[in-house]
Amino acid sequence: MSDTIYADHAATTPLEPEVWEAMYYWLTKDFSNPAALYRSGVVAHQAVERARQSVAECMRCSASQIFFTSGGSESNTWAILSGTCREAVGSREVITSPLEHHSVSRACAALRKKGMAVYTLPINDAGKVDLSALLQALKRQPRLVTIQYANNEVGVIQDISTIASLCRENGVLLHVDAVQAIGHIPVSLDHIDFLSASAHKFGGPKGIGFLYARSPAVLQPLIFGGEQQGGLRPGTEPVAQIVGLACGLKLAYKRMEQHAVFKRILAEEFCQTLQKSWSGAYFNSTKLGLPGLVSVGLPGYEGQNLTYRLDVAGVCVSPGAACDNTSIRSTSHVLLALGGTAARNALCTLRFSFGTANHPGDGREAAQRLVQILQSTPNRPL
Repeated sequence: MSDTIYADHAATTPLEPEVWEAMYYWLTKDFSNPAALYRSGVVAHQAVERARQSVAECMRCSASQIFFTSGGSESNTWAILSGTCREAVGSREVITSPLEHHSVSRACAALRKKGMAVYTLPINDAGKVDLSALLQALKRQPRLVTIQYANNEVGVIQDISTIASLCRENGVLLHVDAVQAIGHIPVSLDHIDFLSASAHKFGGPKGIGFLYARSPAVLQPLIFGGEQQGGLRPGTEPVAQIVGLACGLKLAYKRMEQHAVFKRILAEEFCQTLQKSWSGAYFNSTKLGLPGLVSVGLPGYEGQNLTYRLDVAGVCVSPGAACDNTSIRSTSHVLLALGGTAARNALCTLRFSFGTANHPGDGREAAQRLVQILQSTPNRPL
């Protein structure tokens, strides 16, 4: 059990010693530009390409299909704009869901302003995409379908294998935002055209990610410059971050099953402890979702205020997606989309996300500290 409990794992997990070791040389000894022609530049370029090959081996694809980016938001934006800009028979339409990360929904909104139709699929009470509605939408031959593999707020995992098969059968490109999934649950690239990932979600450094593209020729540059990464994603490659990403991904894949069991235990003991002591709590997440992620509603208690109070109590937690955390109280679009109790109490929700930075007993202790705060705080309907 920890003095400080990190229940926002992607934001707070320290780098593993192996990742630091992989990055150390490039952070402290060699700062060569991997595009340079002199020997140290060639060595840096070789390090980047070894990392690319390592990522490809984890993903079971070709190294030529992996492109390093600044993270999930860039990868998502790049895939969506590339997938919808080509000339194609069918509708000028993109298909998405109401649960997507803002980098997806706002990219779609930008396309709408340029005349592209955006169709948002209905979801069921559990947050799963309506496959019959998807099938009907695919008959219109949209340019692209973009669906999140696993949700970052409530942990729901979509049936991507079925979605991918339906898209392939109808000749429609599919982009999958797998930022929350890669390194945590098994992911197959079968029939997926674009897939986004971010290193800090699977134990790598922040500020680096990758995009998988089944057919790189479809990609259109977002950035213009030199010939790095085939001229499709130019800019000086951050060698240390790229090497750290590859090492973090390899470790995550090696330890995935073991870590999933550990995270599920922490989440289960958190839920059981909270339910025993606070009957008003309810859960938006399920045991079938992402390992270690718990979305809990606490009617009458503002999530943002509880976040600050938990921080003082030594528990790092988030009222929702970290990308949405500002000083201004905002309502989660994910919880609103789920409807019902989740939507009514969207401002009273906390997200606990347990991971490798935690110790045995952290789930139980986090719940106990939360209950102590609830017991000392007046209930105020919002």
